[in-house]
Amino acid sequence: MKSAVREEYPDWVKIPATMQHQFFELAEQEAKKTKQKLLKDTEKLKMFRRLLKFEEVPDDNQWKSWRIACVDGSDSPIINERIGARYGTYAAGYMIFEGDKLAKEDYFSGMISHEQIGDQEVTKKILELFCTKLERETALHCLRHENVDLLLIDGSFFGFRTRCSEVINEPVNVEGFRRGGDLVDYVRNKSIQLMESKKVVAVIKRVRTSAFDGWIAYRGGNENHCINRNDRDILASIMPSRHWFAYEWLVGAPDAFNYFGWFRTTLEQYPGRSMETILKESTLRATNDIKLNLRCPPSDIFKTSRYYMHCINSAPPFCFEAHKDTDVRPIVAYFQANHNKATGLPFPIDLIDQNVTLPRRFTKEFVEEIEAILVRDPELDKYSLSNHFMHLNPQKEE
Repeated sequence: MKSAVREEYPDWVKIPATMQHQFFELAEQEAKKTKQKLLKDTEKLKMFRRLLKFEEVPDDNQWKSWRIACVDGSDSPIINERIGARYGTYAAGYMIFEGDKLAKEDYFSGMISHEQIGDQEVTKKILELFCTKLERETALHCLRHENVDLLLIDGSFFGFRTRCSEVINEPVNVEGFRRGGDLVDYVRNKSIQLMESKKVVAVIKRVRTSAFDGWIAYRGGNENHCINRNDRDILASIMPSRHWFAYEWLVGAPDAFNYFGWFRTTLEQYPGRSMETILKESTLRATNDIKLNLRCPPSDIFKTSRYYMHCINSAPPFCFEAHKDTDVRPIVAYFQANHNKATGLPFPIDLIDQNVTLPRRFTKEFVEEIEAILVRDPELDKYSLSNHFMHLNPQKEE
């Protein structure tokens, strides 16, 4: 007897017909709007393209004799909410390649539980920091004990800094960290150690930097020629494949992209001010953001340079950063020779990402395992146990 084949329907048909028609109309309207924007942007992109310098990837096979590690981590896609506690899981791992051949891999796991009080967003941020902590410790293990020539990490060296100020005074009491500030300091110091090694490159897949438009507004004295797209989007339209780009070729210094990234927002808030005044204020905002969230001198953080690499036309360029004194030419040659044709990213980054990513429903199953273990314990009251592990909102279970 043949098993029944489950027929999958598009999500579109799962909503009421009236809503379906409304969304069709909204899609039509948005398509027309997007068409006009793209046509308008074409001329601006042509003008900006003349100002950019791209370099062709050099022929360099040094990487074939390198020992290369890649590290990534993952935390719970959804925090599991119960009446008595809030749970999160995280993991990290590394893979080591000799040239393009896998030589070794290992993985590590962790979890946190918070009392079911306070802001869920605080718990999410603390979970993210513990995940980054495990990633940094894994990366440092590779540097110290695995004799690697190059180490790739997934994400910016200091990408975790967003909203750190919100958890600095929050109690943690996990793994010896009393408050969020202790955890932030630990992760920051480990990240600086990785950067200072000059053997580590951070591959940034989700980058929203808009330094180009800031630089265009500063140079032109107004926003008239701004493209209103983030830098990666702009480069995807104009950057040839097998080429790479460094911000300092345009903005003059390795750290200047940080300041120009704040420029448009600052300009809107201080109309009528001179461009030099706006740039000074943008610089002040960038440095104050670091002092507020990472609690360290900005000079410790602004030692990185950022670059873009475009390996193949069928995928967009990706961003990466390294210590400003690192010679990245042999590294871009490695990226070109070892990219995933589907994503344009270095294939070791895609492999480790696939291996460590926790499934969407994993934390729910993990918490159910904790509950199952406790159910078998004769010392516990089953009614209290059931209440503790009951879903916070049974209507919207994961």
